[in-house]
Amino acid sequence: MNCDELLSIMKGRRSIRSFTSDPIPQEHVDRILEAGRWAPSSANSQPWDFILVTDDVIRQGIYDNVLKVIEKIKTLRDFPFLQSFRAEYVLQAPLNIVVCGDPRFTRVSIMDGVDSQIEEFVFWGSVSLAVQNMWLAAHCLGLGAALFTDIYPSAIGKLLRVPDPIKVICILVVGFPAETPEPRSRRAINDFTHYNMYDPSKKRSDRFVEEARKDPSKLFLKKA
Repeated sequence: MNCDELLSIMKGRRSIRSFTSDPIPQEHVDRILEAGRWAPSSANSQPWDFILVTDDVIRQGIYDNVLKVIEKIKTLRDFPFLQSFRAEYVLQAPLNIVVCGDPRFTRVSIMDGVDSQIEEFVFWGSVSLAVQNMWLAAHCLGLGAALFTDIYPSAIGKLLRVPDPIKVICILVVGFPAETPEPRSRRAINDFTHYNMYDPSKKRSDRFVEEARKDPSKLFLKKA
């Protein structure tokens, strides 16, 4: 595979929120996990665990948790899309990969005790790289996926009997796509690229950020 082919895969990936009922072949699941296994991680710590949830009762339990979160969000935000948002695709997808991380591995970093922010990157950054690998692998296999974070992690952890101090981080919902979303806009490379020093003229305004916060579903990544 050359660089153009790799970029094509990256550009073709979408967040899928509608799935068919077709089961996912086990060999596809194995390849997705293999992609996650080979993700880079700080000090090769590999601080991740993946819980593959296919059981209907457990998936319903996860979805019940999601509905509670959505109701909480509605008390804090007035996004237009929340009027009809129910996140049914979490229940619709035949596979929920519940992504967990072991925060004890923050201590593996040679920056342990030097800078707490870098220590945290060992945990969050490494797990995120594994999720990205799995997402791209799913796309290559003709599957669709979406990263879902609208959950109460501790409640999901209790449901799935996740022991302390392991943390539930997010869910990668996976299945065969029943939609083909159009690509969303991306910032021009020059808008976020700096040479030698940060160019303050490229910093997006507080007003732009606040507008995006009011309704992120309408966020257009324009220069601001």
